[in-house]
Amino acid sequence: MAMLDTPYDRTLYGPWRITLGTVDLPCSFVVSGSDNADGRYMVEQGAPLDVLVTGTEWTISLQSDWPDRNGNWHPLPALREMTFEPQNGLIVLLGVHPGAPHRGEWAWLTCTSMDPETNPIPTNNPYDFTIPEQPPPPIR
Repeated sequence: MAMLDTPYDRTLYGPWRITLGTVDLPCSFVVSGSDNADGRYMVEQGAPLDVLVTGTEWTISLQSDWPDRNGNWHPLPALREMTFEPQNGLIVLLGVHPGAPHRGEWAWLTCTSMDPETNPIPTNNPYDFTIPEQPPPPIR
């Protein structure tokens, strides 16, 4: 479900893993107020990105240096989509237009909650809805 508000800084609580989704143009994101991962991180297609961020309350801001590409970074409003997957837990997708929005260029980060209070331990489905095979009826 997409959120209609698009603030520049998104606040997250507790431990989260940030990984690369889709990137059409390079951009960056800035983590502030965390216990372990404050700073700027570059986001480029094909570059590895796996950042574990911890802290009671911290913010993430996606930024771009478009259109001049000279390193003068400015924050972008981030679209947020949230979902819960039983095997993966709470997932927040953050998306921005790092370039010209009319060209359809997007950058997406995948933020996965690592909080055990939020994400229950994955278990196999205890229910089995398969129909057991019946032996063929006896021939008379």
